[in-house]
Amino acid sequence: MPVGNSDQGVGLGAGDVMLSSDMFYQFIDWRHDQIDPNEPFDHKGTLATSLIVPKITIGLSDWWNISFQQVLGDRHMGWDLPDSSTHHRPEHSHSNFLNAVGGYLGDSRLMLRYLALNTGRGAGSRLFIGFGYGIPSKNTLTKSPFDKYTDDQDEEEYYFEHRHFAMSDGVHKGQFELQYYYKKITNPVFLGGTVKIVEPLSDNKYGFSGSRLSEFSLSLLFNKNNPLKVPISTNIVISHESEAFWNGNPAPNSENTIMTPGIGFFFSSNFATLTLNIQKPYYLNSAISEEGGTDYHEEAHVWQVSLSMRKILDYTIPWLYW
Repeated sequence: MPVGNSDQGVGLGAGDVMLSSDMFYQFIDWRHDQIDPNEPFDHKGTLATSLIVPKITIGLSDWWNISFQQVLGDRHMGWDLPDSSTHHRPEHSHSNFLNAVGGYLGDSRLMLRYLALNTGRGAGSRLFIGFGYGIPSKNTLTKSPFDKYTDDQDEEEYYFEHRHFAMSDGVHKGQFELQYYYKKITNPVFLGGTVKIVEPLSDNKYGFSGSRLSEFSLSLLFNKNNPLKVPISTNIVISHESEAFWNGNPAPNSENTIMTPGIGFFFSSNFATLTLNIQKPYYLNSAISEEGGTDYHEEAHVWQVSLSMRKILDYTIPWLYW
């Protein structure tokens, strides 16, 4: 099972039901130079994201399964300066704002997967091909945070007061996914990777067109013959988001490439299988590059942790079992 994705890498029999959940926390400590002539100071703050993603997966046959997930959570902006700002302030994504509909509900997703290769419980290959549809929530930005207006008095341009983040981008999306894993007897006992492409299908009703997400992940699972006496996984994810647009205009800082190495620890009980995963994202070419290599010397230090759970129920849907 790939670390941090509780519904991946698992083949179900016809009529089997699996309940799973991913709990996720990310903390970003950020700063950048002055960007607004009307605010003669640098910006500095934090952004914390807390999510829980419950999922249900049903085996339609020994080769096909279908899963549904729903993102729930909150994002909190911390503002580390005494000065007031049009751009930032202490706030949560669950509250409404001038350009945002607040709430705890994020996107949902329906995923259909086909097990193209499966060597059963023994050593060998497993290949999954998946197709998904992402359904946005209404908790999204309603206006570009980069819009400006001209003051009638001094004829200068000013930013509207705005928020930069929400639980959803409000865009319907299609997803293609390819998973390949190989099970061995010797370490690493499980290795493989996933290629995923998430494509926006249309602009949302507020004129925002989302980014295309291209992602590659690789994971290695080692057995419990180590000092901790638990299976340990190492993993790396490389993702790229293309440029997004507001009403046909490029959204600044929307394109980025992120490399995220991590380590995971697996725990089994009679109730469920748990995975604790710790990751350190590195922004390679975005506006919050750790090297501060852009015009505004943006910096960000990011850590994230996830706890994943999965359990195959002692129940089989009768009319699917054959």
